[in-house]
Amino acid sequence: MPNTTIKFGLALQNYFTAEEYISPRSLVNTAIKAEKLGFDSVWVWDHLLLGSKNVFPIHESLTILTAVACYTEHVKLATGVLVLPLRNPVELAKRISTIDHLSNGRIILGVAAGWYEREFQACGVPFNLRGKILERNITILRRLWTESQINGSYDNYQFKNVTMEPKPLQKPCPQIWMGGYTKKVHERLSKLADGWISYFYKADDFKESWQNILENVKRFGRDPMKMNNCDMVPIRMGDTKEVASQILHNFVKKYCDLPSWSKATVESGIAGNSNDFLNAIQRYEQAGVQTLVIMPAVTALSEIDTQVERFAKEVMPSI
Repeated sequence: MPNTTIKFGLALQNYFTAEEYISPRSLVNTAIKAEKLGFDSVWVWDHLLLGSKNVFPIHESLTILTAVACYTEHVKLATGVLVLPLRNPVELAKRISTIDHLSNGRIILGVAAGWYEREFQACGVPFNLRGKILERNITILRRLWTESQINGSYDNYQFKNVTMEPKPLQKPCPQIWMGGYTKKVHERLSKLADGWISYFYKADDFKESWQNILENVKRFGRDPMKMNNCDMVPIRMGDTKEVASQILHNFVKKYCDLPSWSKATVESGIAGNSNDFLNAIQRYEQAGVQTLVIMPAVTALSEIDTQVERFAKEVMPSI
């Protein structure tokens, strides 16, 4: 795989409950801290509307990353994941290219087809065509980023001698990673994406899916050595494993809606002291995880930075 030593990313908490609030500026400050502490990447969640049972306010993902780009120098900036069918691909190509220049080539575009039908209805996008639209939009994005002149039509998008400049700094273009659980999604990302974004996968489940993805990559005539991945998991550092585990479980129940039909599980989380973390991270690394993206489990949003600092100081130096 592209790297042999596991890297660490941080999921910024850009969504919250209706009873809470976290400011965009505080998210930027956390990203600045993460870069200073040695994290390889920061990730933001993406929705325009969120909440099938309860409303979850959410700050717009690319706006947050644009701000983070202005105050950092090295940390990679990623969406985990952007609901691609809801975006105009021409407008998105321009935005991502501009962020790539602003960040000096640090953007990773994580995408998915989406799952929240009410969000699609509000945006006037056919929910039942979301997979087809995702594939179409990826094609348009890459063409705009890499070709000097585009001709052709994709549904209602008509290109007649179209040129988008400036091209992104990253060559041939920014990487597109794809999230998802199902076999169909894994086949799609094996054909179209530069990486896989998994959520709440235990090490053994990750290893099984990752091996299947790499086999699909070979089947499509692509190089598996160029395929990237990450696993997003909740974490809670504490003096006792029991107390930390309870906080982690309560946090996931409050903030996360894990599909019952997927392999995503709260049991993917890491809780306890530094030794507990080192053992768990070793299992993830042996399973093939290249970047472990942590989501700090907290009892109050004001605790996030404390958890980030503890992880960086007590765990990362030993990896």
